[in-house]
Amino acid sequence: MLRWLTRTRWFPLLLTLLLCLPNAFAAGSLSDLEVRALLKGSWQQYKDTFVQADGRVIDYNGNISTSEGQAYAMLRAFWLRDKTTFDKTYQWAKDNLQIPRGDHLFSWKWGQKADQTWGALDTTSATDADQDIALALLLAHKEWNDPAYEQDAQLILDEIWDRLTINAPLGRVLLPGDWPKKGRTYQINPSYFAPYAYRVFAEVDDDHDWTLLIDSSYEIMTRSVAQTDTGLIPDWVEISMDNDNIRLYQDPADERSDFGYEAIRAYWRVGLDALMNPLEKRATLLLKQKNMLPRYWKIRKDMPVSITWDGIVRHPQLQSGAIYGAVFPSMYIQDQRLAEEMLQKRIVPNLKPGGEWNTKNDYYAQNWLWCGLGLYNVYLEPPRFSRGSAIGRLTRLLSLSPTEVY
Repeated sequence: MLRWLTRTRWFPLLLTLLLCLPNAFAAGSLSDLEVRALLKGSWQQYKDTFVQADGRVIDYNGNISTSEGQAYAMLRAFWLRDKTTFDKTYQWAKDNLQIPRGDHLFSWKWGQKADQTWGALDTTSATDADQDIALALLLAHKEWNDPAYEQDAQLILDEIWDRLTINAPLGRVLLPGDWPKKGRTYQINPSYFAPYAYRVFAEVDDDHDWTLLIDSSYEIMTRSVAQTDTGLIPDWVEISMDNDNIRLYQDPADERSDFGYEAIRAYWRVGLDALMNPLEKRATLLLKQKNMLPRYWKIRKDMPVSITWDGIVRHPQLQSGAIYGAVFPSMYIQDQRLAEEMLQKRIVPNLKPGGEWNTKNDYYAQNWLWCGLGLYNVYLEPPRFSRGSAIGRLTRLLSLSPTEVY
């Protein structure tokens, strides 16, 4: 293989790219070619480090596996058109996370039990993973034309709708799992909302009106932000079954309504919906909503891992690379110069020569830094959508080949 590469006209270009990348980071904006090289290289490193031969994705913080981790791997494998990894990570999830539940949703946590055997440690569902897996399967069907993917996705969608959504006074609402009810209230996680996915689901599922979830998702996020002093989406809120109120957890000792590890993902998800649907004003307004992150970055050149709803940085000594990738769309829309600065000071410099960000144990950061860089690649060459199916637009966005047409 190496001998063949050295004889092609591409080898000098690739060699130059690899040698010049560190200097390019400091010199100015990355090119789309440079970004794609980073995405491909870091995906290979991620597979080598976190994905076992049987398809199990390992979170070394506890040596566990989660439905979230399997879903991230499937979506990233699709983005890179890596069908082999896609299939084996999905198969592992079916065998080890789906079968123990006895339905078509997925147990959220798997690992070593007290008796030293391995299996599902917690069979409750995590809705973000269930819907990400369903979306990945529908995208795979679009790309590889295997009807089994679509059939499996439809079974998952039926269960998500029936078991993980409710009719509340403010509309049809996505629940975070099959557990969050407490009396007449429900705990809601805005970072699980994926409007771009609901647009795809609406195209393939005639039995359920997934557009209702688009409306409730934006309503909850917008009204939650309005209740904070930070202008940031909180990790958790509470909704009532008696009225359409949305309530934050405002006890200073209660971290559930912090902007933290959960909520950072909401900005990436909204950013993807905005790219897929340029006329979606609710997405643009949320991304442009004034918040304390740009000011914080200007002063400190870093990002906190957790901020209380009233603007106090919690755990200031902690750092996580995940936030830089997840909030990148919001930073880019608000101030492109600041986003480029964050990219060059915090995202790319933390990428080791082998293609791994931060430490081996931080699988969460590995995923969200990669996803942030992936959307940056889209910003470098934004598509102009005037028509076409939702699944076609999303398939086009989640691709490293800008010439692909769907």
